[in-house]
Amino acid sequence: MSSADNRTPRMDILSRVPPEIALQILAKLDISDVATCQLVSRQWYWITVDQSVWKNIFLEHERPFAIPTTDFLPIMVPTFVPTPSMDIDEEGDDTFESTNTSVTMVATERDWKQECKTRVISDRNWAKGQIQSLMTLSVHRGGIARLRIKPGMLLSGDMFGCVAIWDTTTYACLDLIEASNGPIMLLDFSPAAMVMTVISRTSICRIWDLRKKTIIHSCTASDVVCMTMDDNYLVFGERDCEIRIVNFMTGELLRSAASLGNETLKDIYIQNNTLVVATSNSIRVVSLDSMEILMTCKLPVPETLRTYCSVFHIRSLILLADNHLLHLEWEPLRKSPHKRLDVDTRFELPPNLNKAPYIHKTKVPPISTITSIAIGGKHPHVLTTNADRPSLNDTIRVCPTAYRRDRYLEQERERLIQDRLPQSSGGPQQEAATTEAISLDEACEDTGIVLTSPVDGVSHYLEGCGLKPSFMDVDEDVIVIGTSKGDIVVLHMLSQE
Repeated sequence: MSSADNRTPRMDILSRVPPEIALQILAKLDISDVATCQLVSRQWYWITVDQSVWKNIFLEHERPFAIPTTDFLPIMVPTFVPTPSMDIDEEGDDTFESTNTSVTMVATERDWKQECKTRVISDRNWAKGQIQSLMTLSVHRGGIARLRIKPGMLLSGDMFGCVAIWDTTTYACLDLIEASNGPIMLLDFSPAAMVMTVISRTSICRIWDLRKKTIIHSCTASDVVCMTMDDNYLVFGERDCEIRIVNFMTGELLRSAASLGNETLKDIYIQNNTLVVATSNSIRVVSLDSMEILMTCKLPVPETLRTYCSVFHIRSLILLADNHLLHLEWEPLRKSPHKRLDVDTRFELPPNLNKAPYIHKTKVPPISTITSIAIGGKHPHVLTTNADRPSLNDTIRVCPTAYRRDRYLEQERERLIQDRLPQSSGGPQQEAATTEAISLDEACEDTGIVLTSPVDGVSHYLEGCGLKPSFMDVDEDVIVIGTSKGDIVVLHMLSQE
């Protein structure tokens, strides 16, 4: 008998089981495995094209990031109605005028297979630091002082107090507003309400109605060090750690919180019905309704550590120190410790401050050469720019993020093991809790990834543009960089074809 006759006959299990069982089997695989299954046979292909398979795979891929996912993808389309003519001033520059503005929310059904493909390509490009496309926006006369990008819109403010409004689908300049007198220090906006808040270096705060191009409210802001706004609230953080919540449609003060003590306020972040407050020593989650402190966590960094900048986003805190950029990332809070903090998986989950954060250190150039740091997107990416290069080449560095899928799966395995162990005061659970906190010296260190481009045209532009970065912002797969000449460079990590 030949060796071929002794082989165990192969059985096509996937084709023999009922379709609903086959779909459950495929849902346990990752994206690359299901893509390989499509090549096995025609029958396997028709099983794997089912949208429910790709939806389950996508949701499992996004679970570590705790990103709310719906079956329909809302698209915000801001529409400006320009006047029939465009005036040209004496210096030859365009002046923009617009009438009423409307915002349309369009809900489109998600193609889950395409979503998985996009996510895989995006993760690969970010991991390799490969820029896929580039464009330059020019409308400002002075250097860029602030940038703010959100889905559908980009706002850029220059040293002369002018703010340009851009449509991020076409990157056409929709309007140009003389928003303040002098350089812009802080800038934020609500795309749904079409309201913008600008604070100049002269300490004047102006809230603008972008539809009517009129000022809603104006006040002094001499003590404001940070500001944030969403579609419902405008929040000011002052130097002495006092927090004020304002109705941006009227300028009315809604609530305020007294000083948090002898701490320096670094950043504030609106998260559903809570406010995340980052100070020099701690992180707090505060109720927007009652201003009550719901959770607090002391930062696991030495008090003697000198930090120059702090930015909080979703569950990550970025600290820029002398020689390192520190990334502290908390796990998502999936179950509320008390009734006062409402945890809803349909929305962005808050950080679990009851557990120690993951710490990642990235070695950065000298602090005097760094022009900006940024973190953004649902899959947070941390970037820095430095101005000690003759062009944009080698100036944009992606710092590794700490919380990823492999660590999430490892935590899930540990959690299942701990659930099966007997509860005791000095057992393994206590050991796990004490070893989870990692000191700053024990945190892993990396040099980050310098962004490059496989596209010759983009690579040559980065090498020879001669533009020095002044400010930067990031939203998912788009990076916007303001320059000292007033140009805005838009980098896409996904192909725009």
